[in-house]
Amino acid sequence: MTGWAWVHALAAASGLMVAVLAATRSGGSRLGLPLTLLAVDQFAWNVASVGTSLSHDSRYAGIGAVASPLFTPLALHFVLRFLGRKQALRRPLQAAYALFGLQSALALLELVAPGRVPGGLATLSGLLLATSLPIAMLALVLVARHVSVASTPLERARARVLLLAVVTVSVLLSTELLADLGLPVPRLATLGSFAFNVMLTLLTFGMGLFPQANRGTAVAQAVVFGLFAAVAYLSLFVLFQARLGVLLISSTALSLVLMAAGWFLLEGTLRSRVGLERFATLGRFSAQMAHDLKNPLAAAKGAAEYLAEEMKRAAQPQHEEFAQLVVQQLDRLHTVIERYQRLSRLEPERREVELNALLRKVASLQGFAAPNVTFQWDLAQPELRAKVDADLLASVLENLIKNALEAMPSGGTITLGTARRDEGERPEVVLSVKDTGVGMDARAREQAFELFFTTKATGSGLGLAFVQQVVAAHGGQVVLTTRERVGTTVELVLPA
Repeated sequence: MTGWAWVHALAAASGLMVAVLAATRSGGSRLGLPLTLLAVDQFAWNVASVGTSLSHDSRYAGIGAVASPLFTPLALHFVLRFLGRKQALRRPLQAAYALFGLQSALALLELVAPGRVPGGLATLSGLLLATSLPIAMLALVLVARHVSVASTPLERARARVLLLAVVTVSVLLSTELLADLGLPVPRLATLGSFAFNVMLTLLTFGMGLFPQANRGTAVAQAVVFGLFAAVAYLSLFVLFQARLGVLLISSTALSLVLMAAGWFLLEGTLRSRVGLERFATLGRFSAQMAHDLKNPLAAAKGAAEYLAEEMKRAAQPQHEEFAQLVVQQLDRLHTVIERYQRLSRLEPERREVELNALLRKVASLQGFAAPNVTFQWDLAQPELRAKVDADLLASVLENLIKNALEAMPSGGTITLGTARRDEGERPEVVLSVKDTGVGMDARAREQAFELFFTTKATGSGLGLAFVQQVVAAHGGQVVLTTRERVGTTVELVLPA
């Protein structure tokens, strides 16, 4: 087995591992599908390359030519998902899939019926090079812009890793196409696709884009990185085995690059993990605190009720009023604790609720938090009733109003509304919270409901994910409409 065959075999193994990781550990993230397909495509190309190296059968090269055009639209798909620009640029993405899908189909035609494509694989390589470069430039420009506008240090670190990945894969993959055209260029496409896989894996799992990373995932990441190092060193030995000086210099340079890359990516991973561990610790602490508060609250309530009764007997109405206030507030604290203990289960206890009154009650508790914010009302008339869990829905509305207040640090207007919709197969009720705040960019909009995704330095990333889970438990859906520097509207659509 030749050196290059080993390179392709190791790269194929890493591609398969990345595909399995992305398919099983993406946690429902929208980045999971394009990453899985990217890894599968590279696995197929490297397996074909192993076949070519071992058998020298041109048909294996044809299989690789079928797989290679699909890499470009899949990579663009991943980049647009990361940037939150897939919806805005869906037509260019669809055009890329059509264009490169056609090239893959032409390669398949050449594979099953050689000679049908003039110039054969050389023509296909030239066409792929000419069409891939503009896509690569578009991706570079979009990611570079994102680096400059990223709102947090972690997001900037993620964007820089993606930028490095795009640059690396664009340069190294082009060497394969240039070599197919007869130019004296070393074939480094395998190393490029492998490096791309490594960086995307560390970006998604190591830097918090995929929340379901565990110890097994970390081990798999380390294996992928180790395979990449093995492929890199093996490639150098294959390329420069007859030139000892160049080999020593390039090996030393590669070692320094791997050390720097490992440190940079580890730093990003630790930065992400600190946030997750802080939240997990806070969650455990909150649950324990709720448990520990119940007994002293019960004792304090009993004592307050006794004092209220004694003051009533002693004809001290002014003191009795304060004692009753203490009892009421202790009851309220007990209700809050009970609600927080119920939130983890998300099992609605439905009863008929008047939604206008519920919305007014929640807003009255939040209005004092921001005196420079004006509340407006757009409520359905007559009264609007639905069978819902009042406590869970109140928590959802508190989350949304709090988000709206945080989106308007300099003040603004929050419009709270209810409506009834009788169109369609089933009647629905709608509760809406609209603000005039900073709004969300496209990426934040697409990832707003993902667990642990947040654009706030102190946020947990659970607010909108919790909102969606509660509404889904009621059989409804959440509709989010947002525009930067204009505001955000969240609608809770529930069965009437």
